Amino acid sequence: MTKCPLCFHTLTPDRISWMSTSGEATADRIATRYAGFPVSSRTIVEAHSKKRGAPVPSRDAAMTMVGSEVQEVCPDCHHPLPERWRDHDTVCIAMAGARATGKTIYIAVLVRALQMAGERLGRVVEPHDQRTAESYEQFYETILYKERRMLSGTISLAGRTAADTDHGTLVLRLGHSGGRQQLLVIRDVAGEDLQNRANASEQWTRFFGHADGVVFMFDPLKVPSVENQLRGLIPQAAPDTSPPLTVLQTVLSMIGSNNPRLAVVLSKFDALHELRNVRGSEWSTVMSNPGAGFSRDPSANRTGYDENDGELVDAEVRSLLTMLRAKPIIDAVDSPHTGARLNSRFFAVSALGALPAGQRVYEGGISPFRCLDPVRWILDGAGVWN
Repeated sequence: MTKCPLCFHTLTPDRISWMSTSGEATADRIATRYAGFPVSSRTIVEAHSKKRGAPVPSRDAAMTMVGSEVQEVCPDCHHPLPERWRDHDTVCIAMAGARATGKTIYIAVLVRALQMAGERLGRVVEPHDQRTAESYEQFYETILYKERRMLSGTISLAGRTAADTDHGTLVLRLGHSGGRQQLLVIRDVAGEDLQNRANASEQWTRFFGHADGVVFMFDPLKVPSVENQLRGLIPQAAPDTSPPLTVLQTVLSMIGSNNPRLAVVLSKFDALHELRNVRGSEWSTVMSNPGAGFSRDPSANRTGYDENDGELVDAEVRSLLTMLRAKPIIDAVDSPHTGARLNSRFFAVSALGALPAGQRVYEGGISPFRCLDPVRWILDGAGVWN
């Protein structure tokens, strides 16, 4: 099954749209609503079969209609589709979370972790196109791995132009299955855009509902009880006016009655590991348990997703959130206000493996912890790499 890399709508064989590659571009109301900022397009024609099973008019027919070369675009959002896009199967993941939850750093580390996992499976994980290759190198890899600096967040819609339509979206090849290339589409959204609850009704947010999986990242350092326990052990987090629960409720509204897998991720878990050093605290006992699933990472030695291990960590994180006085997060997931309960699971990850030194990566290097788990769970549900 193939989906649009922007709106995540399934591309059906009975609807194909083409856009002229020459001529004057004018304001495109449909594309603008789906992008969230002004977009202009050249002449677009939609070809569809008038009868079930009838052939859809060809590219040549579309070229005759517009009088020029054409490029295929999504029939729903008018986003230009890469060449031969329909020949691939896609798994689409939407990243979500409040500002400063570590989504961008997580994505940077995730790509490398996927490449290592691919090697164990005999698959080559690589950028699908030049845009993804350049974007990952410029905005993620060079800064984090070569310059050893922390990454800035995703550009908010308020600061975007048409040239930024693909910013925050990466498309990776995961190898072949059944004679078709498997692609992973990861689309990130700025935390600022998710903190505005009014955005939940906007057209551009609909891709959350059409995703195969949504990864919601939740920063435990925003919980007052945790921050108090860690005071003096780690630098204090910057104040944030949008609690994780508020952002989660907004994301659930964006998903609506649809049913993507929802991975609720306790990020920056390395900070919680510091609770082992709080003497005389119940946290010291909990976080020092070597048998706990969130105290070890077996993913480096496995080729497939371990369902039993995933269920164990899910139960442990739920218990941990209850101790953190963050049970409303669990309740919001298990009994969403939309009335549509999702297939959900809780995870604990650390992209860096250690606290940064200001805006610099820890001098001991980057040592990811369970970063693959949420995405492997979503891929497993889609029948990829299982």
